Amino acid sequence: MWQYFRGVLVEMRRTLTVLTALVMLFGATGLVSLLDGGSAAAVTITSRSITMSTAVISASANYTFTFTPGQTTQVESLLFQSCTTAVGTCTAPSGVNLSGGTVSQSSWQGATSFVKDTTTSSPACNVTTNLCAKRTDTTSQTLTAHTITDTGATNPNGTSCSTANCTFFVRISTFSDTAYSTPVDNGTVAGSTTQTLTINATIQEQLIFCIGATTIDDSNTSTPPACSGVGGTSVSLGPLSSANTSVTPVTVANGGDNNNGIAELSTNATSGAAVTYNAIQQSGTNHQGTLRVVGATCNAGSVNTDQCVNAIGTTKSTVTAGVEAFGMAVAGINCKATTAYTCSYTANSYNLRKNSTYDATGSATTYDADTGLVAGTTAGSYAWDESGTSGTVASSSTVLDKEALILKFAATPTIVTPTGSYSAQANFVATPTF
Repeated sequence: MWQYFRGVLVEMRRTLTVLTALVMLFGATGLVSLLDGGSAAAVTITSRSITMSTAVISASANYTFTFTPGQTTQVESLLFQSCTTAVGTCTAPSGVNLSGGTVSQSSWQGATSFVKDTTTSSPACNVTTNLCAKRTDTTSQTLTAHTITDTGATNPNGTSCSTANCTFFVRISTFSDTAYSTPVDNGTVAGSTTQTLTINATIQEQLIFCIGATTIDDSNTSTPPACSGVGGTSVSLGPLSSANTSVTPVTVANGGDNNNGIAELSTNATSGAAVTYNAIQQSGTNHQGTLRVVGATCNAGSVNTDQCVNAIGTTKSTVTAGVEAFGMAVAGINCKATTAYTCSYTANSYNLRKNSTYDATGSATTYDADTGLVAGTTAGSYAWDESGTSGTVASSSTVLDKEALILKFAATPTIVTPTGSYSAQANFVATPTF
C-alpha cells in the first residue's frame, strides 16, 4: 500500500513541475490562452460595438463596427463571422449576408485602406455570411477607437429566432498578415433585428368658415381675427342720396357704421373650396332678393318709383350717383392672418381667387378702397343676383389658411326713389372638395 501512495506522490510532483515550467515559459495569460485553444499572441479588443443602419429583418443595412485594439501590432486582415451564439460553434443566422457591398474605414493608422476580400483561399472568407477585408500595411496601431463599415449587408430574416426581435453575434478577429493566419486581437459584438413599429394617425377633414362685419379696409396691413372673433351680422350704407354713390365702409360721421363685410375661410381640402352666396327672398311683391323695404309691393322690371332698389345683376357694372343700383364686390383678399404658407395679396401669393363677376377692380393684386361718398365719383365694379340662385364669389384649387374676402356693398337711389328703411339679406356658403 505504501508503495502505491509513494508512486502517486511522485507522479503529482512531476505534473506540478511541468505546470510550473509552462507558467514560467508563457506567463499566466499565455497558459490560459493555450488551454482555451487560442493563440498566445491574441488579446481581447475593447469598447467594441456594432451599429446597424436599420434593424428590419431581411433589410439591406450598413454595419459599422467600432472597437479599440488590444495591442499596437500592425493589422493587415480582418475577419467578421456572423453567428447565432457568442461562443462555441459558429452557426450563421438564417438570411444574413455580409459579402455584398464594400467596406470603408476611419481612425486606422497607415496610408493603405482595407478592401473587401471574397477571393482569398481562407475558408472563412468564402462564406457569404462572413466579412473579410485586408490590406498591405505594416503601420503600428494606436489603442484608440477604430471603425470598419460594411455597406450592403443583409440582415437576418428572423427564422433563427421565434420572433422578429432576433439577437445575433459577430465575432471579430484581426491578423498581422494578409493570410488571416497570425492573430492579433479578437472579440464579439451583438446586434438584433426588430419588428417594425407602425404609428397610426388620422387627420380629419377640416372647414372653418365665417361671415360677418369688419372695420378692415385693406389687404396687407390689418390682420383679421380668427373666425371665433369675427362678429357683427350687418353693415350699414348710411343714408342714401341720389347725389352720391354710397359704398362701404361708410363712416359713422356720414351715417354708416364704418364696416365692410368679411368672409374668412380655412380648410385642408386639397382640391380647394368655393364661397357662394344666394340672396334671401324677403316678403313683398317682385324684386324680393334686392335692397328693398320688407313687405313692399314693387313693380316688375326696372322701376325707380317703388321701394325696391334695382339689383345690378350678374353682369358687373359701376355704380353711378343718381342711377338706381345695388351691388356687391370683393375689394381684395386679406391673408395677413395666414401662417401655414406665404400669403400676400399685393405679391399675388394667395390661394383664394375672386370670381371675375365680383372682382371690384379686375386686378389680382390691387385693393379697391374707394368709398364713393363724394358727389359725382364713380366706384368700382359691382354685381348682385337677386334671384336667389347660388353664385360663386371666390374659389380656391388648394388648401386655405384664414384667407378673408373683404366684401364691399354699393347703392344709390334716384331722386324719385321712395323713402323707407331698406335692407337686403344673403346666405354665404363654403363648399370644400376633399
